[in-house]
Amino acid sequence: MTPRQAKLLAAIVREYSNNAEPIGSEEINQKYNFGVSSATIRNEMMALEKMGYIEQPHTSAGRIPTDLGYRYFINELMKHFEISIKEQKMLRSQLVKFQLQTQEIGRNIAKLLAEKSDQAAFALLPEETSSAGLSNIFNNPNLDKKEIIEIADFFDNLDMFSEKIRVSDEPGALIGQEHHLAPLQNYSLIVSQVLLPSGKKGVIGIIGHKSMRYDKNLSLVEYIAKLLSSGTLMILLILLHTK
Repeated sequence: MTPRQAKLLAAIVREYSNNAEPIGSEEINQKYNFGVSSATIRNEMMALEKMGYIEQPHTSAGRIPTDLGYRYFINELMKHFEISIKEQKMLRSQLVKFQLQTQEIGRNIAKLLAEKSDQAAFALLPEETSSAGLSNIFNNPNLDKKEIIEIADFFDNLDMFSEKIRVSDEPGALIGQEHHLAPLQNYSLIVSQVLLPSGKKGVIGIIGHKSMRYDKNLSLVEYIAKLLSSGTLMILLILLHTK
């Protein structure tokens, strides 16, 4: 892939993440100022399509990223999203509060992830399976009835599907067919394993359409997973109780 093709692919992924609409050559050339003609951009888009990184929906003249395109973007082109100090403090204080509410910690973590990502989220803990944010997915006006039923079925049977979710030691993205979950072929998962203060392991994650903000959501899951898996929360709880 040439540098210009890489820049073009990154622009297509970002635009589709923002608008969920296929992107045309003239539109993207004007917005990103590639310094070449729209015809050249069309040729580059055709080259990216032949390589399998983008595709053309049958209803549009524009292009959208493929699973392979998203994977290349995440692995090679995506910059790390930095969570602000203010956001870090807020997340830590929220998690401390949730740790004190031990009966619903999974539910609260799922709600926090859903709220901050604008996607659906889940927490698979040893004694609790929770999800939140399903309405964030259903707000998509392009969902058809079959897809709504499939997504609802997935969340209704999260315990069963949890055994099929592949989780590595580090937070990662599973795009489209990479996660092998039949009801969610148009969706991606951001997942991470967590080691709880009790010594038991769990999994937290975000589920959203493939056009989601991978940089932001990966950083969000990574930060919360680190807090849960380290002694940070335990220290904060001790300090809280000694005040």
